[in-house]
Amino acid sequence: MKKVLISVLILFPTFLSLGQDTLFMDRHEFDSPVQNVFDAEGQIYLKTTVSLYQLQGQNWKKIDQGFDKRYIFYDENFYESDFIPDKDLFDISSMEELIPQRGKFIATAARKGSRFFVASGSMLFEYEIREHYTKSYHNKSIRDIYLNDSLRVISTYSGIYVNDSILLKSPNYSNGPLTNIDSTFYLTWDEISIFFPPDSTRLIQNSTNLFSGKARKIMKWKKNLYTLHTRAFSKVLDEFELLPIHQGLEYLDLEVFQDKLTFSTAEGFLLTWDEMRLDTLAALSTKITDLYPAEDRLFLSTNTGLFVWDHKSQSISQIAEIPNVVMTSLDDFNNLWISTEGGLYILTNESQDLIPVISNVEFNREALLLKDGYLYVGAVDGLYQLNTYEIQKSFIPQELNKLNLAKSGIDSQTFWFILFLSMGLVLGFGYWYLRTKNKSIRQNLPANPNPWTLDNLETLIQESNIQTVESLASALNTNTVQLNRKFKKLGTTPGKFLKKVRIKKAKKLLKEGVSLEVISEKMGYSINLLKKELNI
Repeated sequence: MKKVLISVLILFPTFLSLGQDTLFMDRHEFDSPVQNVFDAEGQIYLKTTVSLYQLQGQNWKKIDQGFDKRYIFYDENFYESDFIPDKDLFDISSMEELIPQRGKFIATAARKGSRFFVASGSMLFEYEIREHYTKSYHNKSIRDIYLNDSLRVISTYSGIYVNDSILLKSPNYSNGPLTNIDSTFYLTWDEISIFFPPDSTRLIQNSTNLFSGKARKIMKWKKNLYTLHTRAFSKVLDEFELLPIHQGLEYLDLEVFQDKLTFSTAEGFLLTWDEMRLDTLAALSTKITDLYPAEDRLFLSTNTGLFVWDHKSQSISQIAEIPNVVMTSLDDFNNLWISTEGGLYILTNESQDLIPVISNVEFNREALLLKDGYLYVGAVDGLYQLNTYEIQKSFIPQELNKLNLAKSGIDSQTFWFILFLSMGLVLGFGYWYLRTKNKSIRQNLPANPNPWTLDNLETLIQESNIQTVESLASALNTNTVQLNRKFKKLGTTPGKFLKKVRIKKAKKLLKEGVSLEVISEKMGYSINLLKKELNI
């Protein structure tokens, strides 16, 4: 299978539930032109002019069966058609950059796991989908992300969007954060405006001047407002008059650390202000783009890597040598997320190696937010959203295994022998285990012969302690594609229903006096998420 060294970020239609990092992998050859590709009960089928094929592993097996019409599809049963129904058409524009010019015609698509097939222009193309993030606000350069229970503001260079439906008339761009101080929203965008949700703003006339330069940040500290401009760090007086505390450098970020205002510069200085005096914590030979305080540590994003200032030891050290770091954040698992002008990375406690999460993307400053287990990261081409729990559960172990394998130095022949042997053992045990488990689960189904009611599904989930959509599909002897279709008829999705049932169980356990820590372990949810869902 030929590999093409290109990675493009796109958002797929609704039947692909996530926007993904997608790689073109191969073009499959057949003895006659390709008509369409489709899935049936979790299996991939392909119709050419003269034959029907089923995907088996890496190969296509021809099915000896005659058909009179041009296309074959599946809906409960196989059926023929002279045309492609609208519901089976695939909008090729969403991945146009990945499809060769000759293939840009009416298309159909099908997916199995990470393998995605597109039939178009009498050809079949295969792609690999890496589904650990979603993407929105395509081709918008994201500069700030503000989220709370009732307000969502996405600031970009080409507009400021409120609750996904309102575009502010003024200002018409932003390059700084929206900050809520004492129930007043301040919007920095070179100037500083007061924002009145959902669609009004008022410019603060004295928020900038010749000495201060362009506004970058405003914050409250010890009952006073302070601003960071490109040319000055200032205290805000009455009538928003700016009193400069430090001038003469190019200022980049301002944070509160160890009960002091701490700010950084393009010249590499890390400075502090305690209302009485200015001190220099560090002087690096690189631009300090962003500051991220975490208890006794202060992470410094710079052009030459990621540094950390340790308050206890009063020392600074470099923890990641990677160019053009723009922002960092710690998640609930103490993983350190690092956004750069060349991609998004993660540094875990299990390894000193940086793990690439999204490659070849330029991320922006002041555009990284962790909220309710999700990481939102702004880039020059859109807003990326990642589920940190899924990353911790699936993505990180997989990537660490790759790193460990590479370090072990196992030769290729030995590796493939071990891999195939392991796969055989795992598949054999898995087949036995799933048959036994499914038999046990099916015995727990309600007496009602129709399991496809919300009450019966809830009983199955509770009694069998099902925690994932994949496990639910297995328990019902189906696949995730069919499961989504069934739930669509019930007016919901498997994921939403599963979460609803599990939160209901969590409420019951809480009433019974079970601690949040124990509920968190049983449910597989973080304590912060449970507090939010249970209104604690």
